[in-house]
Amino acid sequence: MKKRNVIVTVTIFMMFLLVSGSFGAESPSFDLDWYGYFKLDGSFDQNLTSHGNFVMWVNQKSYSDDDQQFNMTANQTRFGVKLDGKNYKNAVVSGKLEFDLYAGVTGASIAENKAMLQLRHAYFSVETNGWMLTAGQTSDLLSPLNPATLNYPVLWGCGNIGYRRPQISLKYTFKPGEQTNVSLATGVFRTIGSDLTPTFSLATGETSEGNDDGTDAAIPSVQGLLDVQHTFPSGAKLQLGGSGMWGQLKAETSLGNSEKYESWAASGHLMFSLPQGFGLAGEAYTGVNLGSYFGSILNSSTIDGVNSLGAWGSLWFKPVTKVKLSAGYGFDDPDDEDLINNQRSKNQCIYGNLNVTVVPQVTVGLEVSQWKTTYKDSDEVESLRAQTSFILNF
Repeated sequence: MKKRNVIVTVTIFMMFLLVSGSFGAESPSFDLDWYGYFKLDGSFDQNLTSHGNFVMWVNQKSYSDDDQQFNMTANQTRFGVKLDGKNYKNAVVSGKLEFDLYAGVTGASIAENKAMLQLRHAYFSVETNGWMLTAGQTSDLLSPLNPATLNYPVLWGCGNIGYRRPQISLKYTFKPGEQTNVSLATGVFRTIGSDLTPTFSLATGETSEGNDDGTDAAIPSVQGLLDVQHTFPSGAKLQLGGSGMWGQLKAETSLGNSEKYESWAASGHLMFSLPQGFGLAGEAYTGVNLGSYFGSILNSSTIDGVNSLGAWGSLWFKPVTKVKLSAGYGFDDPDDEDLINNQRSKNQCIYGNLNVTVVPQVTVGLEVSQWKTTYKDSDEVESLRAQTSFILNF
């Protein structure tokens, strides 16, 4: 009950901060700006990987020879609309609605040429006097950076955590110096879990009751972010900070018995770029039960907890205006003692890509990556992947 009271108090405080000013003018309105890209991906994999059109890990082999695959898809095609408020007196009001075509990624009955819409972002924000309230579905505060990969998952399951989920978040940004911005953010988030069976002995006929354990906990999860951005006189830019999350889940049975467990993470991030077109970025994390945040190689959570740690780093360079080179490495390493036989126990990827702008708004890219996945009490499996992408931005 105390936790619920704290959450209600924080929500009311967020609302008070934003309504304490005078926002509206006579007739507020919105400008709509459509954006997105068309993207065709073609890929060759030396061995069978997690999802075919994209890769998050290498599947275990059923026989000794390589199981080569070729995939081609337009499912990463993305489109959205931004809303920018006009005629607001003391506030900036905006929103975003964004989709791609990967909703059928887990549906075996979805034909490759009959993709379905996947909601990515659906939120609005109100900003005034350095405060910004965001409500809707958008990215986690946790682990805010992403590597520049052509592969659809940006090293998720391989060192990069954080996804998108429904939330109410509040951010405050201030300037301790002319060239420095500091942002502090927190919020409450939908807790997404699975339906686990409690670890105690079940009575005859007693089973797991079938609902998401995040919903059964009856409280949202909490995330926080500290982010510092500084621009040097030379034009170089530095971004660094840390983030974290905590959530409670509850495994319930058909007879009303229950057992609570937790999910948490701590992450640090760093990015540095030079105006000459060179930059580097990276993140590192540790935590428990992070499958729904794309940590621990997406192994299922447990009531006792799956501990894991991971990191990624990347470099990029633009030798000329129309050419960009990128390379990076990531790994994810759950604690073997928390896993059962044949679960993924370590995942690694090293990649490099080349992107060339052939005409304005049209890019052709080539990415080569080497993936290695280890399974508990099993041999390591690996796959070389070559992917080409054709992208039209609008």
